[in-house]
Amino acid sequence: MHSPFRHFFLLGVAVNTFAREPIETAQSPDSKIIIDFYTLNGGAATSISVEGIVNGPLWFKKRIYYEDPMHKVDVEWISIHIITINDHTLNLDKGEPFSD
Repeated sequence: MHSPFRHFFLLGVAVNTFAREPIETAQSPDSKIIIDFYTLNGGAATSISVEGIVNGPLWFKKRIYYEDPMHKVDVEWISIHIITINDHTLNLDKGEPFSD
């Protein structure tokens, strides 16, 4: 007998996989920090949002930026650890994410 929860879980994974589209990769001036930016689309009832994920050592990844609604990303490195994303300034040394 099949569990209805198993089918629901598999459907959720498929929806999330197709809803995330890469839009840009930003690399720090010293090339030590790489941030991948994606648009997230939850479907017809939700708006498009943008997230930024830092690629860390090994397989570590951390979301440092999330803005909803948003569909683009404008990135400018101020220094090795300070970045401006869509007019929001983040100090990556402090590890404080931005979420709107």
